[in-house]
Amino acid sequence: MYYPLLRARQFELITIRELVAENAIQDVITPIFEPVKETHNNLDIAFGIFQQGAQSAYLILNPGYGEMAGDGTHYLDYLLTKEQGTYLPAFRYRSNGDYIRNAIQDYNLTGCLIICQNDVNPSNPDFSELAELEEVVAFNVEDPGRNRSLSSYLRDLNKLFIRLDDPFERQLRNSDFLPIAEHQFSEEHLYFQNEGYSGFSDYTVLPSEFIEGGSTPRAVVIHLTYLNEQNQIWIRHFTSDTNDSIANVQGKFAEAAAKAVNYCRANRLSNSALEELFDHFDEQHYPGLGTVKKICMKNHILIVAGYLRSR
Repeated sequence: MYYPLLRARQFELITIRELVAENAIQDVITPIFEPVKETHNNLDIAFGIFQQGAQSAYLILNPGYGEMAGDGTHYLDYLLTKEQGTYLPAFRYRSNGDYIRNAIQDYNLTGCLIICQNDVNPSNPDFSELAELEEVVAFNVEDPGRNRSLSSYLRDLNKLFIRLDDPFERQLRNSDFLPIAEHQFSEEHLYFQNEGYSGFSDYTVLPSEFIEGGSTPRAVVIHLTYLNEQNQIWIRHFTSDTNDSIANVQGKFAEAAAKAVNYCRANRLSNSALEELFDHFDEQHYPGLGTVKKICMKNHILIVAGYLRSR
């Protein structure tokens, strides 16, 4: 099972909404959403589509970033307004075991996911008393191989143990992707079960750092992943060439899209995300950077889902 960790922003939610509507991810992918906005409009729209499509998703109730970051009750109260089973409770653990235990008890939560770093001491009662609660059923740990005692402890609990990786190599500027050749992105889909994990998680083809808003870029990049002959996931960064100013973003998109479309068609790569890219390119239509990001995320998730469903 794949657990992509995404901010619950407009285009991230649209990405998963479209995949659910296409019946492309059910049974093999469970997204984890970290809400960064106080308003719930986009979450509400997604909830209806997820419910209709029998797709569940974890919702981080104490996000580490955004307008309502911290150990509050804003998203706990929101979760209570929804029927159970679609949005599932998740918490970021940061030496805040008392808060999470109280939230679980006060809001009568079950099926909880705990997300934590790999520096957690499993012998610390603040963590162990939380981890051993019946209501806690899953753990998502960043790079867990760096803490063998924590990994051993979690495996002994016989609960879901998901590894979280950050394979996207963010660059200071978009133009810095121009000279970077195609390279391996991830192999976790091949080995997670053999290594004793219940699933694997990453940030898709987005950086793990939270960036609020954004400015007009000097370069446009289309990040596309694909399976090679060994079923490893590789990535190519299709980057515009005229990157000396912020002018003509539409033209920069056309340059990047031409590279991406030509490569995909030459290598017979196709799915619903790539077909949307092909249509924009063929129609000489600039869809906006949000849609470009959506296409990249959607393509990656389709690659993973297709592999998991074909095993």
